[in-house]
Amino acid sequence: METKIEMLKTLTEIRDWFGIPAEGPLCEDFMIQEIDLSNQNKLLKAANPYRANFFTIFIIYEGRATHLYNNQEMHLESSSIFITTPGHFRNYTIDHISKAYFICFTENFLSKHCISNIYNEFPFLLSDSFMYSIVDSENYQIVKSNIDQLKHEIKKENQNMILIGNMVEFLLIKINELFQNQSNSFSDKNVNSSVVSIFYKDLDKYFGEILNGEKPKQLKASDFASNQFLNEDYFCRMIKNKTGRTPTAWINSRILGEVKVLLTETTIQISEIGNLFQFADSRSFSRYFKKQTTMTPMNYRKSLQQSPNL
Repeated sequence: METKIEMLKTLTEIRDWFGIPAEGPLCEDFMIQEIDLSNQNKLLKAANPYRANFFTIFIIYEGRATHLYNNQEMHLESSSIFITTPGHFRNYTIDHISKAYFICFTENFLSKHCISNIYNEFPFLLSDSFMYSIVDSENYQIVKSNIDQLKHEIKKENQNMILIGNMVEFLLIKINELFQNQSNSFSDKNVNSSVVSIFYKDLDKYFGEILNGEKPKQLKASDFASNQFLNEDYFCRMIKNKTGRTPTAWINSRILGEVKVLLTETTIQISEIGNLFQFADSRSFSRYFKKQTTMTPMNYRKSLQQSPNL
């Protein structure tokens, strides 16, 4: 029997999934949970892997845990930091924890409460893989002090989200330093992007259905993001970061390419081609094609017919 993959969209769902109690007023975009000997048998216990639409930082002060990430097992040690980005399959098994911290935040949290160029400052947030590093005792104390401040602020009745955002930025600065300076940090520079690969496959499937006359729903970048259970903004940033082009640019390029093939290699009427790609009418299709190529579909087809044979 195939294992069911739970899709967790919100932090409320992750709390319910793992049985994590809320510390202070509920926040939909940020949470922090301390794990110790008193609660480790109750928390982070789930039978099946899940897929989440948010960032996770798992910091182990003392203890051991196993993390399942995209069907890979990672054995986490004491004094380690483990980061995962949205959209991947994951689960945890706690072997023995004396002290650890489980922090989650959303794309919405970063965009609302952190600096505007957050992904330029911390490119590992667009990593298509996990990030893992062992932390020395001095740096761990700095990280722990920052976490203690976060815990204190998140428990307040009137949470200052800008202040919490600043604290998260400081934590990311320290983590970034650790990833850059320590030889035992994991880097994904040579890892192929599964997000990009799946996007390409989804494009192939979508345009295959169009050309077969199945008339699927007209898809936008947001739909391709939803297919991978990713926030649209985060998905678009990742595709642009990995390929140099936005998802919308890829979609338009594919539409244009398929249309050109039909105009070149078939005698299908131009109105039918426009209808195949679900343009509202022939004028809309002609206007779109001219904007992309400076020629109308009719003039493009005529220009090919007038070209001399080589």
